[in-house]
This record gives sequence, structure tokens and C-alpha cells, in this order.
Amino acid sequence: MHELWLTSELLVGGCLFILTGVLGFVFIRRRLIARGKPLTVCALREPGDDKWRFGLARYGTTGLEWFKLAGVSLRPARRWERALLDFGASQPLPVGERPEILIGGALRVDCSYRGEHFELALARAPCTALRYWLEASPPGRNVNVA
Repeated sequence: MHELWLTSELLVGGCLFILTGVLGFVFIRRRLIARGKPLTVCALREPGDDKWRFGLARYGTTGLEWFKLAGVSLRPARRWERALLDFGASQPLPVGERPEILIGGALRVDCSYRGEHFELALARAPCTALRYWLEASPPGRNVNVA
């Protein structure tokens, strides 16, 4: 009987150790991806694809980068240069089409980059922030035209 308790304790302890390790990895990966830049949950859908792929969008001075949500890589799966990225109109996503990870009023944004079209799904506030970022001038650029 004592050996059964010991085995159960080791099994529970091992599971807790693995769970703590996975959660720690997810937290550290997210921090390393952010690198002090704005980061938001975002879903990507490419032409001919019916499913949304979940990820993290990070935007900096030169462009927008999209990382897969589930993965170990610290490199972006997609990268779009700021000057060549075009945001179309944002439209509310119907409830049945809305990615489960986006709560509240998710918006779909039609985007194009070098003739390639794709869609992003974001919550309202990050969508607005991303649109403002895209329309603003990057830091360090001389925008005085007078």
C-alpha cells in the first residue's frame, strides 16, 4: 500500500513539474517574442484557406511580424514591411466565423502586401491600434513637407 502512495505521489509530482515547465516556456517565449514591442493575439487566414491560424502579431518601426501561437520558434512565420502593407476596411466577423481565441467584437481586416491578399482577425482595440500604427509615420522619418 505504501508503494502505491509513493508511485501516485511521484506521478502527480511529475505531472505538476511538466505543467509548470510548459507554462514557464509559454510565458518566456511570449516575452522573448515581444522584445518590448506591442504584441497582440491575431488570427491569419490566407487565400483558399477556410481556417484561421492563431498567432501573435508584433509591430515595430519597420514592419509587422506574425508568430504562430503554438510553437517553439522565436522567428516570425510571416513578415510584412510597413511601407508595402495595405489595410482594407475592417468588418465585424459573424459569430460562427469568429476565431474562438478572439473574445468580444472581433474584426476581419482585408490586407494586401505586394499583390498578395490575406485576412487578419483582431479584437477591436488592437485593430484600431494597428491601423493607427500603419497610417502613422515611422519614428525618425522626416515628415515635414513645408
